[in-house]
Amino acid sequence: MGLRSMIRSLLGRSGGSRRARRQGRTLVSAPAAPRVAEIAPGYPASDWEELPAYLPVDPVEHRHAVIIATAIAAADRPESSFSVKRVSIANPEYRRVACIATALGAGALPESSFVVKHIYREKA
Repeated sequence: MGLRSMIRSLLGRSGGSRRARRQGRTLVSAPAAPRVAEIAPGYPASDWEELPAYLPVDPVEHRHAVIIATAIAAADRPESSFSVKRVSIANPEYRRVACIATALGAGALPESSFVVKHIYREKA
């Protein structure tokens, strides 16, 4: 088997061998096993839950946050108007894990930069 035929078989692009196509028959392959969604190799997504980066704020505290945010945003333009759709607070657990993970990564590769996109917690 050559390199090209091996790549075709791995990618599933071969429609059977040339000889089989010339003779008018097709090769039948076994059905593929159903794929389990994984967050990383060997870690099925069903065993993990994603941590949210931001948590919703208690509706009682919305008023204070909205007043402060609009006062800062309006500055010296009292004729402007603002609409606050959602108030959230940074998740302290997410921030702690992100800081630890980037510190470990920076210790190993100090010239690199890192961006934390998702953090997962094992379901209890």
